[in-house]
Amino acid sequence: MGDSSGQPGIHTYKSLAEEGPFGSVEPPKRPTGSLVMHSMAMFGREFCYAVEAAYVTPVLLSVGLPKSLYSMVWLLSPILGFLLQPVVGLASDHCRARWGRRRPYILTLGVVMLLGMAMYLNGDAIVSALIADPRMKLIWAISITMIGVVLFDFAADFIDGPIKAYLFDVCTHRDKERGLHYHALFTGLGGALGYLLGAIDWAHLELGRLLGTEFQTRRTMTTKSLLRALMSMPPHYRCLCISHLIGWTAFLSNMLFFTDFMGQIVYHGDPYGAHNSTEFLIYQRGVEVGCWGLCINSVFSSLYSYFQKALVPYIGLKGLYFMGYLLFGLGTGVIGLFPNVYSTLVICTLFGVMSSTLYTVPFNLITAYHREEQEKQRQQARGGGPDGSVRGQGVDCATLTCMVQLAQILVGGGLGLLVNTAGSVVVVVITASAVALIGCCFVALFVRYMD
Repeated sequence: MGDSSGQPGIHTYKSLAEEGPFGSVEPPKRPTGSLVMHSMAMFGREFCYAVEAAYVTPVLLSVGLPKSLYSMVWLLSPILGFLLQPVVGLASDHCRARWGRRRPYILTLGVVMLLGMAMYLNGDAIVSALIADPRMKLIWAISITMIGVVLFDFAADFIDGPIKAYLFDVCTHRDKERGLHYHALFTGLGGALGYLLGAIDWAHLELGRLLGTEFQTRRTMTTKSLLRALMSMPPHYRCLCISHLIGWTAFLSNMLFFTDFMGQIVYHGDPYGAHNSTEFLIYQRGVEVGCWGLCINSVFSSLYSYFQKALVPYIGLKGLYFMGYLLFGLGTGVIGLFPNVYSTLVICTLFGVMSSTLYTVPFNLITAYHREEQEKQRQQARGGGPDGSVRGQGVDCATLTCMVQLAQILVGGGLGLLVNTAGSVVVVVITASAVALIGCCFVALFVRYMD
């Protein structure tokens, strides 16, 4: 999915704003195979994310993380992401590497993801092999696992912006829409595969016994220019960012603690019990069933993303956005008030609607906003007006993705306090329901939609 600059052996990758005298030259139509290959990056990212979402909280609790720090593990990396994500987006907008503007960031962050994943899945086993003292072993096991979580989460959150911006750089408007639908499709498939691996009872399989289980502005960029770019964001961009923040706050409140909710509330297990106790084994079984639920969510997310294109002519992006928040809010409310294994697994299909919505509709709106700005620029150029600059798509994608980190900060900082106050993790899904229903009102009243 790259464009040649005309010089042999040298490839450059330009946004629409950089091509042609008025930014009006469209790149060639991309074949389906190219869009699918590009979407495989989202497949791999979401596969790793699924493993993290399913296992990090249970793994940390099983190695002895105090309950008072229940959600604090999710705080550090989103804080870093929220502060630095726009910097990465702006830097990639002006990168002049031979590989292109986005690919160096995608490759580097992919490697960091794998390193963090290896650390948080194997931290307990590594420390047990090196340290004999029980107290020091506990401290180091928690520390290494948390460092791995921070590294992985940091890279996984950051990589989304460059992937989206790369798609926007080299595709026509129609191919951008197709590409976003493929993103949602393969994101769901990647998540489904990751959760499926977590849902399998590896302890009773020969392969599981062999490998072990998880419970072992060439422009100079300045801060001033970055703040100027963020402050100059039009009001409809800001409203879209707020709606994205509300949606991800609701979604993460449920998804990051869902397997623990299944283990403690639905199955009545105990994550702090001895690893050979009945209570801990019941909890572990609840985590496995929770992974099945998240797998159902991901599969349905992929299916729903395929049918979104058919729904748009009838209900529009506004209808898709509103419906995603509403169904998620109602579904999480039901499982919070009436926790039951079978009803919870059925309602996991509604989580998939929300997941697909968050991965497609906001970015479709971003491309529509950019398309409108480019059209205005062309009209000004034809009328002899000044040749205004077009907003960088990298920084806009990064700013929108920043809302995911800010949501994670809110979830990590607030839910731990709520859980401690309520004395039960059921408050997690009730909070998710309330926030999603608030989001319904916001997306209906304040987000700007294009014809």
